[in-house]
Amino acid sequence: MAIRVGRWDCTVCGTKGNLGPETRCRNCGASRPPNVKFYLPDEAEVVQDEARLREARAGVDWICGHCQSQNKAADTVCFSCANPRDELSQDVDLQERTYGLDEVPTESFERERTVHPLERPRRQHNKPPSLFSYVLVAVGLLLAAMWFLRTFPQEIDVVVEDFEWKRQWQLLHYEAVQHEDWSTPSGAFEVSSFQAVHHYDQVLRGYEKRRRVRQVPVGEERYVCGQIDRGNGYFEDRYCTRTIYENREEWYEEPVYDQVPVYRTKYRYKLMQWVASKENLLQTAAKDHQARWPEDARLSGQKDWKGGEKKQWLYVWVREADGDLHQEEVDEAFWQNLTQGQTITAKRSYLFDIWYGLVK
Repeated sequence: MAIRVGRWDCTVCGTKGNLGPETRCRNCGASRPPNVKFYLPDEAEVVQDEARLREARAGVDWICGHCQSQNKAADTVCFSCANPRDELSQDVDLQERTYGLDEVPTESFERERTVHPLERPRRQHNKPPSLFSYVLVAVGLLLAAMWFLRTFPQEIDVVVEDFEWKRQWQLLHYEAVQHEDWSTPSGAFEVSSFQAVHHYDQVLRGYEKRRRVRQVPVGEERYVCGQIDRGNGYFEDRYCTRTIYENREEWYEEPVYDQVPVYRTKYRYKLMQWVASKENLLQTAAKDHQARWPEDARLSGQKDWKGGEKKQWLYVWVREADGDLHQEEVDEAFWQNLTQGQTITAKRSYLFDIWYGLVK
């Protein structure tokens, strides 16, 4: 179980790579930051010395509640202020962390150096925006204004020029329709029967010998699956256990099935039904204001014919003051209340003449 020496960076002077067990910066003498987070470089040395190994396994370091200095786990008094370690001192233990192999930090957690209280902060001179920045802002505002004017609608007067309509009516014929099923419903006639495949059964035919490779557990092994930050500047290998498998060939018997059809009696019969067909779809259309439904003599006095679904499309043609002509589909109530030459309201954009439609 290897133990390695971690590192930490000084947030006062910016010195990087202080040895993890050292509680003060080797450059400026500042104490490790209270929220120190150790990291483990790729080239970190493995501890061999027995004294250092005992130090690594002694436990997490602690922060003195009086002077905030960091001390070793074995210390009973703070090395800086000589205050005893006890419950009244409100001392705090550093945190022990566990990492997976792909989670072990290899560089400092601190990206920027904090300024020491004795340092004089440098003045930051803000660079004025360039002319190009002003041009970009102006172009953006212009495009936004054009888009707003392009999409913002205004109401205009248009004149009803003409009308157009189309109507269709589906006729239904009561006739005999042929069906096939496993039973006959009420009202069926001209019934006949025949044998047909209803489903297939799986029937075991036998077994075939086949060869396969199977993984067989043969033991267990321990392996390094991460690192444990001991909270005192040292990192220790974290071990996990996994099963060891061995590939073995074996023969086995594979069942073989036949798909056997199962026959049952199926019926062919006719039923009287209302049938809609394309040939019996009636349509009328014209360019006037007198919309009419299609007519058919078969609907008069014949019990085997009746009307089905009805559909209609009603259009109005309107002209703008500049002569542009538009066709609009409208509902029947609006269409019926219009007259040729009538002035009504529509909407279009301020720019680019985008047509939005009628105001109904």
